[in-house]
Amino acid sequence: MIRSSLILAGGRARRLENKEKALIPFRGKTVIEHTIDVLEELSDEIIVSIRDDKQKHVLTDFVGNLTMVVDRYSDVGPLAGMLEGFKSASGEYVFVTACDMPYPNAGVIRLLFECARGHDAAVPKWEDGRMEALCAVYRTAPMVREIEKAVKNGDRFILAPVFKLKDVMYVDMEKIRRIDPELRMFVNINTVEDMEKLSEE
Repeated sequence: MIRSSLILAGGRARRLENKEKALIPFRGKTVIEHTIDVLEELSDEIIVSIRDDKQKHVLTDFVGNLTMVVDRYSDVGPLAGMLEGFKSASGEYVFVTACDMPYPNAGVIRLLFECARGHDAAVPKWEDGRMEALCAVYRTAPMVREIEKAVKNGDRFILAPVFKLKDVMYVDMEKIRRIDPELRMFVNINTVEDMEKLSEE
């Protein structure tokens, strides 16, 4: 099974004064470099989704020779990046993560790939029913089809295409806690305060 990974880096980070989230400093590197380091051990290919050519120029030095895909649609949110990333992917399955999640866990990602095998997706699910759609593994072809439908219908909701998939494995947090007890995998950087906490590590 060819495994692809997609890093969504096209967000504008308005709550972070439009800073590039991917380039936030963390433990001597940038957040996206840490993510790439983990994914290189787990993936046959890594794709980085970006919003435009200007951002591509900014990120090039940090992502090396990785494939970068530019959003075709604007004002669609993460679905735009997911669509172009999935279209570019050569793997049957794609792990999706956002560039503002600084603690990717290799064991959790392996678990999600394993849970997705033979299904349309493996999506972590909290006890209260919330889902981590931007930290999940999806079968490529069905997601391309359903994201295209959602975009055409003007539905930007990140879970809109997921709810249309026929066979989704929801991975409960208890399984993930066995690998990542503090569930740091799902921490993301949304505010200046989040960034300051990260800089203290």
